[in-house]
Amino acid sequence: MEILALIPARGGSKGISNKNIRPFCGKPLIAYTIDAAKASPKVGRVVVSTDSEEIAATGRECGAESFMRPAATATDTAPVMDAVLYTLDKLRDTEGYEPTHVLLLQTTSPLRETSDIDNAVELLQKRDADSVISMCRTEQGLFTKNSEDAIETLHDGYKTGSNRQTLTPTYKLDGCMIYLIKTDVLRTTRSFLGGKAVGYEIERWRAVDLDEPQDFVLAELIYQPRAALKERIKIFY
Repeated sequence: MEILALIPARGGSKGISNKNIRPFCGKPLIAYTIDAAKASPKVGRVVVSTDSEEIAATGRECGAESFMRPAATATDTAPVMDAVLYTLDKLRDTEGYEPTHVLLLQTTSPLRETSDIDNAVELLQKRDADSVISMCRTEQGLFTKNSEDAIETLHDGYKTGSNRQTLTPTYKLDGCMIYLIKTDVLRTTRSFLGGKAVGYEIERWRAVDLDEPQDFVLAELIYQPRAALKERIKIFY
């Protein structure tokens, strides 16, 4: 396997200004994702894809390669897939480099660990899968509501008042910790859920995704004592 860790980091973040390089517990936010990828023996290259010279420079300072991409691939509405395919094409056309797998790592999951990357790769191999996404458990009592505020449950068992333990477990994307896929499947399907997809479970307390200022502050409060939190949680098992 030749795994390319690709870190998309655009410069126009609006929810949190300069989010990707904003200091998080003493380091630029992007540094945590770069460090986790570089520490994995399963990752061949670590590349930051950005439209910002400042982010590119920070990426290089943190030990990653940085590739510039067009502004059109870095707008609020541009799919991240455009940035991924642009970078893959650039590496192929300029270097003749085509990884067997792409590992998409967004910067907004600073509680991701190198072990998560390694375990996701091993899960893909164990299950002979085409893609792996990370997810965390969520409550089975999920609802939608329409414009008239009428609700509808998404779990039939919940309507009958079944105990939580008897309901089928449900999961949600944990933010953006791990997206791993075979390159040829990605190119064909233009999706990180292409082919045979399997899920890698992340503990809910680590499944943070920094979209708003409150997310950033709460994530710092979790990150700083994370070792102690792990030990306290172990007591219950």
